[in-house]
Amino acid sequence: MDQKEHVHIISAGENIHTAYPAIFRTLPTITRTYVLADSTTYENSSNPDIEEQRLMVRHAVDAVKEISASLAIPFSRETVFPPAYPSVHTILMKVHREYPGARFTFDLSGGSKPLCMALLSFAPWLGGEVYSAFDEKTARSVPLPERSVKGMMENPNYQTILALLLRTNPKITEAGHRQWISREYIYKQLWSVYVPTRVKRAKPGDPPVQPVKYKNGRKPAAELTHATLSTFMRTLEDAGLVLERVSEDERRERQYRISERGGIALGFFADPATNTLVRTVLQKQ
Repeated sequence: MDQKEHVHIISAGENIHTAYPAIFRTLPTITRTYVLADSTTYENSSNPDIEEQRLMVRHAVDAVKEISASLAIPFSRETVFPPAYPSVHTILMKVHREYPGARFTFDLSGGSKPLCMALLSFAPWLGGEVYSAFDEKTARSVPLPERSVKGMMENPNYQTILALLLRTNPKITEAGHRQWISREYIYKQLWSVYVPTRVKRAKPGDPPVQPVKYKNGRKPAAELTHATLSTFMRTLEDAGLVLERVSEDERRERQYRISERGGIALGFFADPATNTLVRTVLQKQ
């Protein structure tokens, strides 16, 4: 059995080359190392003090690369451009797609405050473990709250609903929000691609399950009920992935839009290999 990938991500600082060996005493299973460095680290400065500090960080990154090479661990350096939050988001989504089943750990022993805060905020979305080794001797775990979004997003219907909301409103308004989408529109769009997830478990001796046959290539509308959709939307709202409101024009109509958390969940946890709609959305990001 192949060893599970263990991706270790480091925020670049002047002492990471001494913290890196300390981390290995706690995390000996690391198989890949990424160092995320602020773009300014590799820019020249006319201020001698600033230039000296940046040079120390560059030397520390090079030392981590050499340590990784000596241990036969692949090394990559990624550049974070300001503002740090969206730049880190893009980098981590790329890494997660390359190693979707990996264990992710983070070392925030160094680096700028914006870089460390961005990594800390995204770590839970990857199920990541955060460590620090500020004394360069002992790696200490930083406790993080549990997240249940990853398990929920294994249901392809949640992925599809979020993709629908994002595809329908790809642009953000001047007020910083996406437009609202009616519940009826979501129902009609989801109806044709709905995937039943409550499947009866086969018992020994049961005949094989026969595939469902549809007339004229269409699914029976009974497959997706309004009650089921209501459950989906309530679950997404409770998780903070969508926002709900009553229509301003029709008081009985519910409207929805994807939240920032919903966009993050779609980017990290959607499976583009099995969902054409999700793949289309993610390719446009």
